[in-house]
Amino acid sequence: MSKGGLDVGLHTPAAIVAVAWSAAIAAADVALPSLPAAGMVALGLVLPALALAFAFRPAVIAIALAAALAGVARAELPAIDPHVADRARVEAGHAAVIRGQVDDDSRPAGGGAEVLVIPSVIAVDGRAVTDIGNLMIRWRGPLTVAYGDQVQATGKLMLPRDLPTFDRRAYLAQRQAYLELQASSINVTGRHDGLLRLAATIRAWYAGAVDRVLPPPHASVLLGVVLGVRQGIPPNLQEALVATGLVHLLVLSGLKVAVFARIAQAALRPLLGRHSTWPAIALIGLYALAGGATPAAVRASAMGGLAIIAARLGRPSHVWTSLAITGAAMLGWRPELAWDVGFQLSFAGTGAIILLTPGIEARLGWLPSVLREPFAVTCAAQIGTLPMMATDFHLISPVGPLANALVLPLLPAMVAVGLLLGPLSLLPGVAAAAAIPVAGLLAYLEQVAYVLARVPAAAINIPRFPTWAGVAYYAAVGPGIAALRARRNPRRIALLVGAVGPVIISLGAMVTWASQPPQASVLAVGSGQAVLLHGPRGSVLIDAGPSPAALGDGLGQLLPPWERRLEAIVITAPTQGHVGGFGGLDRTARTVMLPDVELSGTTWRTTALDQAEHGAAIARLLAGSVLDIAGFRLEVVAPESGAPGDVPGAGYLGLRVVAPDGRTFCDISDLDLDAQTVAAARLRGPCTYLLLPAGGASVLSPELQRAAGDPELIASRGPGRIAAAFPPTVLRTDQEGTITVPL
Repeated sequence: MSKGGLDVGLHTPAAIVAVAWSAAIAAADVALPSLPAAGMVALGLVLPALALAFAFRPAVIAIALAAALAGVARAELPAIDPHVADRARVEAGHAAVIRGQVDDDSRPAGGGAEVLVIPSVIAVDGRAVTDIGNLMIRWRGPLTVAYGDQVQATGKLMLPRDLPTFDRRAYLAQRQAYLELQASSINVTGRHDGLLRLAATIRAWYAGAVDRVLPPPHASVLLGVVLGVRQGIPPNLQEALVATGLVHLLVLSGLKVAVFARIAQAALRPLLGRHSTWPAIALIGLYALAGGATPAAVRASAMGGLAIIAARLGRPSHVWTSLAITGAAMLGWRPELAWDVGFQLSFAGTGAIILLTPGIEARLGWLPSVLREPFAVTCAAQIGTLPMMATDFHLISPVGPLANALVLPLLPAMVAVGLLLGPLSLLPGVAAAAAIPVAGLLAYLEQVAYVLARVPAAAINIPRFPTWAGVAYYAAVGPGIAALRARRNPRRIALLVGAVGPVIISLGAMVTWASQPPQASVLAVGSGQAVLLHGPRGSVLIDAGPSPAALGDGLGQLLPPWERRLEAIVITAPTQGHVGGFGGLDRTARTVMLPDVELSGTTWRTTALDQAEHGAAIARLLAGSVLDIAGFRLEVVAPESGAPGDVPGAGYLGLRVVAPDGRTFCDISDLDLDAQTVAAARLRGPCTYLLLPAGGASVLSPELQRAAGDPELIASRGPGRIAAAFPPTVLRTDQEGTITVPL
């Protein structure tokens, strides 16, 4: 095995075939979901592709092609009922009682947890329902459930929550889940038997043993360090761990599995000798199960098992081949893992560590040896996973390498001594004595996180990291790594590709942005309204919601970094839910539009004056005005001349936005029923989309309902109920995140 990291088996047929299979599954699962016809065609071509191996050399190319076709078939087949999603959407908004089996371990989510359940019984509003797919159940509270448990839950069915940067609905659809259940109550009615039951029992027993000998928060941190169970950790400590890049210590990672593997082998070899191989592998698998069988733990335990078997058989261990085969097996077992952030980070990080650590470490001779390797490993992992961290966690930690260098050398001791606390709990006095050094190590870990988290720029927030930026990043890093290992002409070619490739990708992204069709995005800003109209000729921001932070995050995810000037800002109402977010707006506008009435409050006035100081024109509008701006036609339907601006809902600004293709978006702010009735007479046509006033908590006037036609209804609100008059198909930002519709 080459220390440089490249010549470690990438050229082996097994690695090539496994990579072809994995790449095909991932591409089909993400880019071509739910296309059984493509799967059938691919399956039919497998045998002809294999036949090419007899005619062409090297035969591995034909075999890899056959593996790729088989991978497409695995991702697309068997076909699912195409009408399941339609039947599921009909039930959105209704109360339900379900019983079923848990298909995954629960994971933390929004002050509680969520888990995927395969339902056996579903009762919606008292009637039995079948064939609506699996359910993602969300609840608040400390309850955890494990794979295979039987649960009963009561709550409200909703469309899955979504994020602007992650198509969560598509991800859940790969697991045949089209609805979420917001559970008001959930109970475990039965536990799974077999290995999973044993793993859950071991986890509960160990958690109890740790709680008895360690005070909080040390007990919770140790449980995370040893088993990857993140419960009971104080929010400020968790934030510090995230900011310093140490939160991975609370995940069952490959390093911990490797430490456990060494401990297991060291304990079994004196007793069983050469027969210790299979018991050691069994213990490693049980350890991964006890930690929740995360993708990182499964990958590490599988690779560790392959290494142990290879050593037992006297065969060389090829790390790239092991990595490729492990990834292929995991994707073959569950193709939807291609969407899983943990799976992506585990394999990208491991590959980067293998490739980059030796070179980085060789250039850090000035560091003490105890710090050099963990610093280099962390740098390599960050280089390999930076786009994923920025996209999925919106955070980059410059102090991460230093924090990990200070902590990782002590991790094996934490894991080893922490594991011993379990069996030592049978001897309370001995366990209490052994807990003293563990508590010291944990206190050190916590203080490193707290101290470094206070360093300026310890964590850099990345509101938006678009896909094209990630592609451009890897287009530069990949050739850069190749250039470091190549010589002469190949090096020049790699450097040229690394320099030109990102430029071409970036220019392509700019061209795509400039030609993208007009859209309207209702931002997820909580209890308030903020709408962004954006297209090739610029953007218009209508209101700002109540929170500067929420508005900044929303705009950062939707607008390109170079667009700092908006074509217009529209303030429809003076209330906090409409103008509070303007307090932190870091963008300027060419025009500020206001209702031409005497509004109360000062925030809207401060916003208008601030924009005027930066060159914005102020436009006061009344019903009947028509403006063309940023490629949209804005038809003002309220307020009427003389409307009382100091009466809530009477003098607010109402708009009908008309796109070039004729589709319309109606934003009537929070007009009261009387103002809505007057505005309805001003509508020059129906609405394709209608943003509900008061987040959907109040009804529309009958006149406005008739004038708007049959629009798709959108509610911008925080958690809460919408008026009973509205159908369950209302799109809600508290369920879906930012809602973007084409115009």
